[in-house]
This record gives sequence, structure tokens and C-alpha cells, in this order.
Amino acid sequence: MRSLVVVEDDRDLCTLLEYNLRNGGYDVTTLHRLKGADEVIRQTRPDLILLDVMLPDGDGFEFCRKLRASSDTAEIPILFLTALSQEMDRVMGLEIGGDDYITKPFSPRELLARIRAHLRRGELRQRRGTLAAKGLSIDFSARQATLNGKRIDLTATEFGLLGFLAEHAGTAFTRQQLIAKVWGSRKHITPRNIDVHVRRLRERIEEDPKRPRWIQTVRGFGYRFEIPE
Repeated sequence: MRSLVVVEDDRDLCTLLEYNLRNGGYDVTTLHRLKGADEVIRQTRPDLILLDVMLPDGDGFEFCRKLRASSDTAEIPILFLTALSQEMDRVMGLEIGGDDYITKPFSPRELLARIRAHLRRGELRQRRGTLAAKGLSIDFSARQATLNGKRIDLTATEFGLLGFLAEHAGTAFTRQQLIAKVWGSRKHITPRNIDVHVRRLRERIEEDPKRPRWIQTVRGFGYRFEIPE
């Protein structure tokens, strides 16, 4: 059974989370303060952490930085739960090491879907420079991608974008972040260019580009690579 740690001071919300997460098949440990949370996380080594941003005794962002700085906890997925909905807050949460950002109020169904998506990242295993999952294979040394055994015809730029998103499966990126990470110092790239490249990628890897499963739009934010169920 996969284990989760929830750090959230709203006890009513914790009750709701515990009920839905346990019904979803997860073992849940709930904490209402940051005090002692680091020790509990190190002892239980959960598969994923749900972390409130504003807690009575500290800042969830700073706690995330602390977890990311330790080799014992650096790889544990962290999903922020917060009422802060400004893009700046979301970008900050992702840039300091959070894997996702869920704004309150949210539906339990959406939360469970996000959790499953991040836990499926383990299915995307890197072996000798290759990422593979659900029929999609990305070979970084050969700079080739295949889907169900068939080679995908990609430009160098399209391969770079697909490879970056796949390496960070489950993490949402703004268009500006993608420009910085994939294109670097090339100033002529605009957010509109990102949309065009994503559309072209979807046409090549999605069964139905209008209902994408691999490269999903994060409304009001950017894009996220997912491993389909």
C-alpha cells in the first residue's frame, strides 16, 4: 500500500482528506504542524507528501526547501495545498522543488487523480539514457522517440521539448519556464511559440490531439506531461 503524509492545519479538511485518501487505497499519516513533521517523514519515508503552504508554525515553501536539501527526502513528490492562487505563488512553489500546486477548494476526485499521476512517475524509468512508459520511448542518446514501436518524426526542437517534459513528468511548467529550460538564451522564442510546438507534439503522440492524455494543459498556467492510466 502506498503511503502519504498530509501536513495541514485545517482539521475539517484533514478529516475529508483522510476519508477520501484511505478509500482510494492509501495509508495516510496526518500532521497539523511543521514541528516534528521532518522526523515523521524521515521515519515513514512516504511515497508522497501533501503540504499546506501557510501553517501556524511555519512556511510550507521553506519546509519544502529543507526536504529538497536532504538526500533522504529529496526525491519524495510534494504537492502543495493552498488558498494562494496567484501565478507568482504557483511559480514559486514549483521553482523551490514542489511537484504540483493544488488550489483550495479542490475536489477529492481531482486530488486523487493528481496523486496517482505523480506516483505513476515511477513507471517512467530511465535506463541507459532512455525513458519509457505506456508504449512511449524516448532515447536521449539517439535523440529518437517511438510510440508503440513506431518512430515519431520530430524536429530537434520538438524532441527537446518532449524530452524535457517527460523527464519532469507530473510537474507543471509555465510557458516562460519552458522557454528558459528548453531554448535558453534564444530571445526570439515567445509563449505563442510554445503553444505551436505543443500542438505539433500532440499531433504526433496523442490518439486524439483535441483530448490530450500525454501533454496536458494546466489552465491559466502552462503545460504538464502525464503518464496515461
